[in-house]
Amino acid sequence: MSRSMPRHGGLPVPLLFLSALAVSLVPALALWVRGSANQLLFLLLLFALIGTAWRGRLAPQDRFVPVVRRYWPIWAALAAQFLAACTSTVVVGLRDARVFDDPSVLDTPLRMALFGPLLWLLLNVPSRWLRQIQWGCVAGALIGAGILHHQFGLSPDGRPGQILFSNLLPFSNITLLLGLFSLLTLGWSDRATVWGRIGIALKLLGGAAGLYVAYASGTRGGWLALGAFALVFFFLMSGSVWRKLLAMAALACAVLAVYHASDLVNQRVDEAYTEIQEYRKGQALDSSVGNRLQLWSAALEVFEAHPLVGVSRQDYRRTMREAAEQGLITKHAAEFRHSHNEFLFNLATLGILGGIAIAAAWLVPALFFARATRRGGRDEKIAGTMGLLLAIGFLVFGMTEVMFAMSMVAAFYTLMIAALMAIAIRAGRDDPAA
Repeated sequence: MSRSMPRHGGLPVPLLFLSALAVSLVPALALWVRGSANQLLFLLLLFALIGTAWRGRLAPQDRFVPVVRRYWPIWAALAAQFLAACTSTVVVGLRDARVFDDPSVLDTPLRMALFGPLLWLLLNVPSRWLRQIQWGCVAGALIGAGILHHQFGLSPDGRPGQILFSNLLPFSNITLLLGLFSLLTLGWSDRATVWGRIGIALKLLGGAAGLYVAYASGTRGGWLALGAFALVFFFLMSGSVWRKLLAMAALACAVLAVYHASDLVNQRVDEAYTEIQEYRKGQALDSSVGNRLQLWSAALEVFEAHPLVGVSRQDYRRTMREAAEQGLITKHAAEFRHSHNEFLFNLATLGILGGIAIAAAWLVPALFFARATRRGGRDEKIAGTMGLLLAIGFLVFGMTEVMFAMSMVAAFYTLMIAALMAIAIRAGRDDPAA
């Protein structure tokens, strides 16, 4: 690259443009192009390394070390799972060397530990370029809805457990988020122009697609997340408390109407209630809810026995099989690769370090984005709201699923956090009136 290239913020314009393009493709491709999220993450990491060749042209406060000093809590929060997994592997491995035979379990949390260079790179990209991620969200929601509809048509029982290379739950949860992001970015479209109105129509379709996937998939974790999102909007709404309460009352009425009008919602909610009652009686333990309750109970027992560093990611399956032999859980439940609860899975496998790490991965970014929604202009508030829904969404999804079991999901979360943070931070610099 020529040192005489045009630059923005000290880095070459082509490098910044390619970085914006790459991060915008993440939501568009992650769910249906295998490996795309991971490949784009490592491509952006390469761009960050290339960008260091121009670090001398950056203003002192925009260089890597000062940026890390300002935003180290968020990098530390995302890297904590990797550090906890490494610690658990070493400590447990000293007792059982077989643990060292499978270092691949460190691969997924490593994605999140690479957050720092990615944020630094994207902070050098103009926010108007980064905002094009909105179209990646629209495309991802529409494509996700199309794929889900097609796959449901091919499934003998009408509800497949797998969508392409992803489990149904992460697929539908992420598509729901992309649909909501499509709606939140309506403020970035100019309704006074033809193209702006076309963009608004596409975003409304994207929003509808995300909600369709949440409904049609029947994933109760996604429905719980919608309730959490409603609470987020309740606190973000302007106006009097009475206006907010009226909005929540209207939403509650809408939820009750959907429950009574929809056979699918009625069936899924009633199934959950029935399975809980059967589990309490010691019957139908291997139902969807029954398996989760078994695994949650077993995870807590494992944590009580190994509170500091857990049993390690590598030894989880063996530990669950031993629990089945002791009659604590069924053999069927022992074959699940995780606990179907992100927090309990981290406690069981990584101990208290893992519990703190996963909580930090949700809550520290959520705190940053919550602050962004309360200050600055339009762009910062939009990016802040998107980031807040992302972090809170993953927290709620994690109550019934281990989202970070897939490296694709870890890469998606890391890149979206980095991109939305960069938009929020840069918005005031590039568009003071926005």
